[in-house]
Amino acid sequence: MTDALEPKSEARRRTEETIEAVAATVPFVGGVLAVKYAQAFRRADERRYRQWQDQIEEALDAIAQRTDGLDVDALFADDNFVDAIATATRIAEKSAADIKRAALQNALFNVAVGDSLEGDKRAIYLRYIDELTPSHLALLRLADDPPGWFSRRNRPWPGGNLIDVVIAAFPTWSGDEAFIDTIAGDLASRGLAELPLRTMMTANGVMAQRTKSKGREFMRFISGPFD
Repeated sequence: MTDALEPKSEARRRTEETIEAVAATVPFVGGVLAVKYAQAFRRADERRYRQWQDQIEEALDAIAQRTDGLDVDALFADDNFVDAIATATRIAEKSAADIKRAALQNALFNVAVGDSLEGDKRAIYLRYIDELTPSHLALLRLADDPPGWFSRRNRPWPGGNLIDVVIAAFPTWSGDEAFIDTIAGDLASRGLAELPLRTMMTANGVMAQRTKSKGREFMRFISGPFD
């Protein structure tokens, strides 16, 4: 039993060392108000920090299951994985959104099991997770497979134009089409998806995949056991 737990314990220790090193690069200095702010911020930061540690441990467990064991030394000797943890930690410290943290967990999982991406492209995709809001990521998942999105949630296909599909998927966006336009425009500007929201098209056209090749690659990078 002890042998089975040891890899997890060692992985936890190495993970803590890595993300503590990241946290140590953000010092707080200044007067009394700055100190009080720093103390309040540190309390919130500590809560997120512990949660993120647990989420990295979940990712390590998933990696161990996928690879039939976890070679901690080899994993943490991989610069790609250590760089990914460092970057993902900085992003996780800034956001408590479940969809973004799940994307980060999946990204770490995919780096560990071999995502075949070049280092610069991987860094860009991690930056996208940082820059994009949960709404961006939610719309991108819808755009990647509109009928499947509704089917997986046991919801009927709404029909209509793309704007009708988006509003049916996200009712809280109803009445704020300017917001939808902004989200769709941001995805288009990054070359991730093209969403002609009000263009008349056939029923099959409305149901078609709207992510571009880059968007599909990004989706694969942020998809995995934590979806």
